Amino acid sequence: MPLDAFEARLTFIELLRRLNASVQSATKCAQFALRYQDLSEDLYSCILEELDKTSLNARINILYFLETLCENSIRTGYEEYVDMVTRDLWEILDKVVPPAQGALANVALARKALDNLKQKSIITSENYESVVAMLSERGKLVSQEEFQMQKELPSFSKEEILRRMEEDRERHKRMRENIWVIPPGDAMQIEFENAWETTSSLDDDDYELMREETAILEQASR
Repeated sequence: MPLDAFEARLTFIELLRRLNASVQSATKCAQFALRYQDLSEDLYSCILEELDKTSLNARINILYFLETLCENSIRTGYEEYVDMVTRDLWEILDKVVPPAQGALANVALARKALDNLKQKSIITSENYESVVAMLSERGKLVSQEEFQMQKELPSFSKEEILRRMEEDRERHKRMRENIWVIPPGDAMQIEFENAWETTSSLDDDDYELMREETAILEQASR
């Protein structure tokens, strides 16, 4: 029996609150969002609302769920969710890494999530650069605030810390698997762009090495 808008919202919110770092939980949540794609705006608003209410640990889980949601949306040919995430990317990252104590723990993982979105061609290089710049500034701000507040009570309970460690291990496992994922598009062009972005600029040592190799080649050809 299909759910009405109210029931769908309640069910989706419950799925968001049960999210963890596993692929299974993110996939289950994404499948629900796509099954009720006619309610996409309502369901998407639930994501933004939960990012305001939930813990910092849970916000990272939601961010990585959005990656799964966008991937599945593209695969099924329904890209409304991709458009909404791209439109609100700055707002989403602002919620995941707020200017608050404890948020520093989310900076590196948020940056990695952005890397994944860019690698999979879900967001453009322009979107990526603008949000990464914001994230870098936010990281500096939060770092300074946390240094000043370090003598106060810890931001996370022991239970939250242990859960975060377990979920970070699961995320790192997924990241290693993502290394082998080739995003849609021209494979040779994608490979060229990755090589271009990861190769360092030429310096004096590179030129010296080229001169040495050229000299060796000239000697060998005589």
